[in-house]
Amino acid sequence: MPRPHIICHMCTSIDGKILGSRWFKLPGGKAGAMLFEPTAASFGIGAWLVGTTTMKEFQGHPMKLAKPQSPVPGGDFVANPKAKSHAIGVDARAVLRFQKSEVAGDHVVLLISQRASAAYRAHLRKAGASYLICGKSKVDLPLALHKIRQKLGLTKLMLQGGGRFNGSMLRAGLVDEISHIVVPIVDGGGPTIPGLFDAPGQPKPHAIASLREISHKKLKGGVHWYRYRVGYGKA
Repeated sequence: MPRPHIICHMCTSIDGKILGSRWFKLPGGKAGAMLFEPTAASFGIGAWLVGTTTMKEFQGHPMKLAKPQSPVPGGDFVANPKAKSHAIGVDARAVLRFQKSEVAGDHVVLLISQRASAAYRAHLRKAGASYLICGKSKVDLPLALHKIRQKLGLTKLMLQGGGRFNGSMLRAGLVDEISHIVVPIVDGGGPTIPGLFDAPGQPKPHAIASLREISHKKLKGGVHWYRYRVGYGKA
């Protein structure tokens, strides 16, 4: 079964930084980060995918896991097979503590590894969150995407992670399109501020991907919206 089509949709400064909380307001008083949601919604894709760091922004308060009162079934768990929209996050180390099954109406699905304890899986079941087991000690991204297609029936995903997770996805050849909102701001934060794609590990001897422009729109306030098809070195 094929994997979902992945569109990475992000809003950055002209030097590629993604922390909109650091930016000045654009001409007209609009914050650059406010451009993200309406442009993302225009795709009509009801599922978004992020890494662990981004998903932490939506989890519940820290808490200790309770010992399961009964055996926890093995395998994947889909709590809401009829969900219309999904908030999907990677959690290979089982560190997230969701106490609710939704993020702003989107059903929570966590991509976990076999290292997740029975207590953790029981916690997610109690919260009504789904999980897919996608590797032994870390999340195998190609396997995770195939499971998302197979178990959830999703054919398209919006990738909206931090720089490292976006970089990992791009480096693995799993991004099909890039939707890039560029605001007229220079962040200048240096390497400590995450960028659009911060691929982990040693740099390759060549660039990760080549792009072909799909469209370009100029928005108010000097903002530009580019869409690209990812070619991975192909013309």
